[in-house]
Amino acid sequence: MKTITHRFKSQQGAASLLTALVLLISITLVILLTSKEVLVETKVTADNYRTSQATAAASAAMSQAEAYFMAGGLDQRVNATGAAGADELVDYTSASPLSFNLTVGGQTTTAQFYFDNSDDNACDCQADASKSIDSDGDGDCFGTLGKNMTRALVTAKGWSDDGTAVRTVTQCMGTFDIFDNGDGPKQPFVSKASVGVFGNATIINRYTNSSIWTGGPNDISGAAFATYLRPSNTETSDYTKAELNSDCEVSPCGDPENPGPNTQMVSNKDAGAGIDIITDDATLSSKTADQFFDMFFALTRAQLMKAAENVNQKLPNAAGVTNPNGMTGIIWIDGNLTLNAGNTVGTPTNPSILVVDGDLTLNGGAAVYGVIYITGGIQIAGGALVKGSVIGESNSSSGGGGTLKLVYVPIVGDDQAPPFIVGTGMIVPGSWKDW
Repeated sequence: MKTITHRFKSQQGAASLLTALVLLISITLVILLTSKEVLVETKVTADNYRTSQATAAASAAMSQAEAYFMAGGLDQRVNATGAAGADELVDYTSASPLSFNLTVGGQTTTAQFYFDNSDDNACDCQADASKSIDSDGDGDCFGTLGKNMTRALVTAKGWSDDGTAVRTVTQCMGTFDIFDNGDGPKQPFVSKASVGVFGNATIINRYTNSSIWTGGPNDISGAAFATYLRPSNTETSDYTKAELNSDCEVSPCGDPENPGPNTQMVSNKDAGAGIDIITDDATLSSKTADQFFDMFFALTRAQLMKAAENVNQKLPNAAGVTNPNGMTGIIWIDGNLTLNAGNTVGTPTNPSILVVDGDLTLNGGAAVYGVIYITGGIQIAGGALVKGSVIGESNSSSGGGGTLKLVYVPIVGDDQAPPFIVGTGMIVPGSWKDW
């Protein structure tokens, strides 16, 4: 009889069970580790996504801040009411930023921006120390009074849709100079040739001591011609800005908003040309057209025209626009221009730099605030008002029977912060920071 013994059967079953158990534990650990890695990757992906959302929102806020600044600087509204207008206050500050929502793909993020033009901030810079813009004597660009509306540190923030991620970016915004030395003309009227058109003009200048500077003769035969300067033994600091810029030259003015007169007559038809009129100056008449242009502007003709084109103010090439009525800032007229009654170019707080590459006709009721540069002739019909300066480049004849009232208002005074001029806005290179 044959006997069969199974001595290792139980041991073999135990080994299989142990192997299966080890494999099960290993698989479980692999699954757990894989699940944890997936969770971590999911969190990282979610964090990256929300960071990207916050970054995109901050970039959108910065783009909106740039567009806002380029359109009119830091002071475009009355802070108390939100209405359009200037009140010498920065529109959006850290205490009252502009906040808005962005919705993309059904998810909504939040963004905001604000400006800072306070003294000695990250965008402050050393300017001409002789100008006390801020009254603290350090010759910087901003100042404790915060009146400079042409340069600022811009902060833009963006949040993810759930608010857990936030991104902040900053950069400096400012302006470039249009005029040599950043100031502009020092006289109400400058002409490379004669001044026949101003034979019937009333010219008021309470800032400097000259009314007309010309390379040719001055025709003062008009019965209405007269020039007025600030009274002797007085300073500009003796008057308010409204008094200095008033177009009322003879009392009584009778208008609190246009006080005047604070003037003394210097030249007229009967008295002849006084000390405020400089004629036949070869410094002007000997210049070529480009040299004459360069006497006033820091930019070339091509650069100034391009600056106007960049803000869609090169006319009449801009689609649908044939007249600069209501515009401010740099405006280039490619041809002749006629301004009629009711047409207003520039404002007292936002002046224009109006370049007419042709002839200019000013009809009664037209008003221009800022600097007018004319390459051709100028004709006056009726009563027109200019508060700023007029520069004539051409030797062509000018004339007209109208009476122009020209009030000299400097673009930048020695103790004034510069106004923002549309078309001069710029991003300060290398100023972008994000965190």
